[in-house]
Amino acid sequence: MERKSYSIDINRIAQYAMYAYCIFALFSLAFSVCRQAGLSFRTSPILIPISPILVTIKQLVLQLAPIALWGIFRYTLPAGVKLLRRCSELMVLYYVLSFILGQCFNLHLVTMMQNGQITLTATILTWIQSSMGLISVIASLIAGCHLYSKHRGNMRKLGLALILVFIAWLLCSNLLPTAVFYLADNTQQAAFTSVNIISMITTTSAYIYAYYMMYRAIKTK
Repeated sequence: MERKSYSIDINRIAQYAMYAYCIFALFSLAFSVCRQAGLSFRTSPILIPISPILVTIKQLVLQLAPIALWGIFRYTLPAGVKLLRRCSELMVLYYVLSFILGQCFNLHLVTMMQNGQITLTATILTWIQSSMGLISVIASLIAGCHLYSKHRGNMRKLGLALILVFIAWLLCSNLLPTAVFYLADNTQQAAFTSVNIISMITTTSAYIYAYYMMYRAIKTK
C-alpha cells in the first residue's frame, strides 16, 4: 500500500508509544504476578514512596499508548481501505472512552455507590464500557483477518498478531476460567491462581507483539 508523507515524524511517535507500552506492560505483568504469588514490591524501602507514582504512570501509559498507536495507524491508512479505517476508528473510540471513564472513576467524578447500592449512572457507564469493549474485540478481529488475508509483509504479520490477541482474549477471559470452575474441585483456588498467571503472561505477550507489529506496519512506507 502507498503511504502518505508527513511533516512530523509519526514513526518516532509510534516508536516511543510502542516502547512505552512494552516497558510498562512488562512492569504491570511483573507486579501482577508477584501479587498473585503473595509477594509485593512495596516491601522494599526504596520503592515504597514511588510505588503509587509508578502505578499512576503505568495506568496512564497503558491507556494512552494504544490511542496513539491505533490513531497513527488509522491516520497512515490510504482512503481505499475503508474497512481497516472504520475498525481503527472503533479501536481509537474504545480506548478514548475507556480512558475518560477510567479517569472519572479514579477521580471519583462519578458516584459508584449510594445507600449500599450501585448507582444507575455507574451501571450505565460500566455497561457502555463493556459493550464498547466487546465491539472493539470484534473490530480488532475483523481488522486482523482482513490484514492477514489481503496484505503482505508487516501488514500481514500485524493481522496475525491481532488474531492472536483475539484468541488470547477468548481463552484467557472466557474458556479457561470456566473450565477451571467446573473441573477443579478441592484445588480450585490454586488452579485459579495458576490460570490467572498464565492468562496475564499470555495476554501481555499477545498485546506486546501486536503493538510491536503495528509500529512495524506504520514504519513501512
